[in-house]
Amino acid sequence: MTDEFFIQPKAYDISKHYRARVVSSERITSEKAEAEVREIVLDIPAHSFVYVEGQSIGVLAPPPYEFGNDHYMRLYSIASTRKGEKGNRTEIAICVRRCFYIDEISGERYPGKCSNYLCDAKAGEEIRITGPYGRHFIMPRDTSANMLMVGTGTGIAPFRAFIKHVYEEEEEWKGKIRLFYGAKSGLDMLYMNDIKNDFSHYYDEATFKAFEALSSRPAFEDPGALENKLEENAAEVWELMQDPKTHVYVAGIRAQSKELDTALAHIAGSEQEWMRLKREIYLDGRWAEHLYD
Repeated sequence: MTDEFFIQPKAYDISKHYRARVVSSERITSEKAEAEVREIVLDIPAHSFVYVEGQSIGVLAPPPYEFGNDHYMRLYSIASTRKGEKGNRTEIAICVRRCFYIDEISGERYPGKCSNYLCDAKAGEEIRITGPYGRHFIMPRDTSANMLMVGTGTGIAPFRAFIKHVYEEEEEWKGKIRLFYGAKSGLDMLYMNDIKNDFSHYYDEATFKAFEALSSRPAFEDPGALENKLEENAAEVWELMQDPKTHVYVAGIRAQSKELDTALAHIAGSEQEWMRLKREIYLDGRWAEHLYD
């Protein structure tokens, strides 16, 4: 499984693109972790590049490729607030996992084009980006709204932007903020480890809680960890789900959407009851997903 996802440019409007300069590239998972994930800070000096938390940029890896010369685009969520990374308005951070895929026919292992292109980029190098995209994944304007965020892997990136904006840039956020984040082990956690522990700054906030869902078998695929963590906190999760002020955000591997449905069906008492409520939340514009295979 990989979070490397190429998108044909024709699927998005890439007529307007920007030149971005790599400011820094830092590995934010331990050297002992299975995955290499880097936080890459980009400087985008164009005044017309404006975004809000939850949106993504498209990175155009340069050709040529084996099957053509067109640029391929990969979407990356912006991990910074609208005021820029560390208050620098022209700078944004993205999380990039170095990816590989296995050819189904030959069985050979190949590097993902965009992820390796970015992970190998050095400070000072220039890359082409497009966007921003993703108006469906933005925060509610109502500061009394609750936000329930469920993420795995690099899906944590937009939630970092959400939480930093809520507690550093909003005057007062009255709603509850709940983050459920899954990983194989503590070594694979992002922004919640010894290298970068950004979320620890907000643990004292009365409205914020973070729940770590770590696999009981880190050497194997264990899709139940996130599901179990949600069910451990069933009462609070179900209360939030039924509150008309709650907005739900799901980001990360596609399989976790199924985990969430399974957990909520158990909590609700039946799949039918959960699907009824989920449809209600979705139709009310309070459900958003960013998923990759």
